[in-house]
Amino acid sequence: MPSAFRHDALPYAGHAEFVSLATDFLGTGLDLGEAGLLLTRPERLDDVRSALGSAAEGVRFLDMDSAGHNPALIFSVLDEFARTHPGRRVRALGEPIYDGRTPAQRAEAELHELLLNTGACRSWNMWLACPYDTEWLDERGQAQMRLAHPADGRDLENVAAAKFADPLPPRPDGAETFPIDGADLGAIRSVLRTAARMSGLSEERAEAFVCAVNEVVTNSIRHGRGPAEFALWSVDDSLVCEVHDSGRIRDPFAGRVAPALGDTSGRGLWLVNHLCDLVQVRGPSSGTCVRMHIER
Repeated sequence: MPSAFRHDALPYAGHAEFVSLATDFLGTGLDLGEAGLLLTRPERLDDVRSALGSAAEGVRFLDMDSAGHNPALIFSVLDEFARTHPGRRVRALGEPIYDGRTPAQRAEAELHELLLNTGACRSWNMWLACPYDTEWLDERGQAQMRLAHPADGRDLENVAAAKFADPLPPRPDGAETFPIDGADLGAIRSVLRTAARMSGLSEERAEAFVCAVNEVVTNSIRHGRGPAEFALWSVDDSLVCEVHDSGRIRDPFAGRVAPALGDTSGRGLWLVNHLCDLVQVRGPSSGTCVRMHIER
């Protein structure tokens, strides 16, 4: 069956207009027999549900603050929704970029939006609309919105690949760095646990972060080439760890797609994305950089 995927921007101004547009978009789909998905901030969900009335039973409501707080997870949410309705048209409204996102979260949400214009989504029988609040969106954000939602629906494979190949912003001057080559993984885990506890993370959150970083460091030791290191610092309310090596990850979907049952590879970054609040992966010519954030 030919692809019926459609990806549009849906500009709006303020909460009331969002509720009106979302209700109309999803309600029209329900009238056509399409399954609906709403992925947005919690304060929006109840008002749209109320406006839809009894028809809301045909819509799946997901809180973006949990399901998509790490923007790398949004793709798998959409993929799972499309795949659980085989042979049926679905309609989704997902708001990945909004006021309150940190600059790092917004950068990852922008990469996510670009990736939705590549061949990986062509099998989805879905109309996806992405709301953007013009009351706060700056000129740069509006230009990015237009770029990620081309009117002609063209493939943006090269644009997405170029963004994935761009280096992340530099580490802060106060970041602590440690060599990985020949490193004792036990010593690395000890450093991380100490830093996590000193930053105020709970035991559970600290162990999740240690597990995530250990996964990336282990992968770097196995597959990286040449010098490698990890760096550690705090920013705002987050503890951040970066692993950089000379290997190359060329697939911008690494860690974004759920591995199939029986797959022996591809699970590492998938796990890391679920253990951290934000994961940034880039594959510039200098090697691979994985930057993991966990919030206090």
